[in-house]
Amino acid sequence: MDRVDADAPQPSDPSPRGERDAQSAQSTHSAHRGRREYIGRVGWVDAAKGLCILLVVAGHANITLNNNGYDTGIWERVSLMLGPFRMPLFFLLTGLFAAKALSERWRSFADRRVWIMVWLFVLWVPIREIWLSMVPLTSVGNSDGVPAPQGLDPENWGPMAERIALSVLGPESYLWFVYALALFAVLSKLTRRVPPVVQVLVAGAVSVLSPLAEFGWPWNDILRTYVFYLVGMYGAPWIHRLAQRRSPWIIAGSVSVYAAVAIWIDATHDHFNFGLNGPVRLFLALVGIIAVVSIFSYMDSWRITVPFSIVGSRTLPVFLMHIMVLATVAFVLDLVLPADPGLPLQPLILAGIAAVLCLGLHKVLLVCGFSWLFQRPRWMRQAR
Repeated sequence: MDRVDADAPQPSDPSPRGERDAQSAQSTHSAHRGRREYIGRVGWVDAAKGLCILLVVAGHANITLNNNGYDTGIWERVSLMLGPFRMPLFFLLTGLFAAKALSERWRSFADRRVWIMVWLFVLWVPIREIWLSMVPLTSVGNSDGVPAPQGLDPENWGPMAERIALSVLGPESYLWFVYALALFAVLSKLTRRVPPVVQVLVAGAVSVLSPLAEFGWPWNDILRTYVFYLVGMYGAPWIHRLAQRRSPWIIAGSVSVYAAVAIWIDATHDHFNFGLNGPVRLFLALVGIIAVVSIFSYMDSWRITVPFSIVGSRTLPVFLMHIMVLATVAFVLDLVLPADPGLPLQPLILAGIAAVLCLGLHKVLLVCGFSWLFQRPRWMRQAR
């Protein structure tokens, strides 16, 4: 029998006190149920994830605006300087709650952590390619008319199908992130009996040495970030302990060190990335992670973190759709703007618009029955 029903007065007891006791018991039960449903979400983790994904969107907004003839100002340099910790922090935060899953049987483990990513990767590679092929290539202030989308030209269908096939076989776009999550889950499961220290040291060595290999940029990013997934998985107690300290001294120290090294690299190299050899990138990533974790745990109850938490708790639709939304918004802007408005930090404005549109489009798609775009369809789960 449910506890509330057992403690509540019987129908033969119509006293006001009995009614108050029943209402109190029901409220207590609801409160406990609400707490149980909230378990698993940590405010500063969502906010830090939100920062990561917004920086990724802003970086791609910068590229989109440049390709469409807009001035991006100082943001291009700032974006490069923030780059070393963006995806490493995201994978570290993803790994924070992944350790328990390693004890599951392979079937349930794969159902929850592998097949969903495989489904999303195979599904969104062609969606991305087809969507972008239907957005005409334009630039701001161009008065020559709107060219036909490349996807309408039959001559482009063969090369597009080839690109889709190659991308499905291996990461060739920003969707490498989805591919990496499935790969990292499998690797961590296969090596779960290897001492964590050994795993982290090997992955750290791979992260440092990966720039020397002749791989494409998606594989370089995958090789660089696996160590942070492992650090998040096996170093979770220390990371949560760092967050619980909420130390302004750690914030000041880590931000100062990161800023000093990043500014020095920017000042002494023709391009910021030229100064990011393996050890330097790894060092900046670790310092940046310490800074962001400390900052958002310190501001955990501040209202300013609410937008970051909203995005951070819904990163998947933003990540999957933001490139396509950015291209579409830029195309619309090219049609209505006679010239580049030259607004300060235009990439941040476009990134904010794209993030809001992605979240809104996600809600519309769910209401219209397209939830299979973001999770495995029921028939596939039942087949498994």
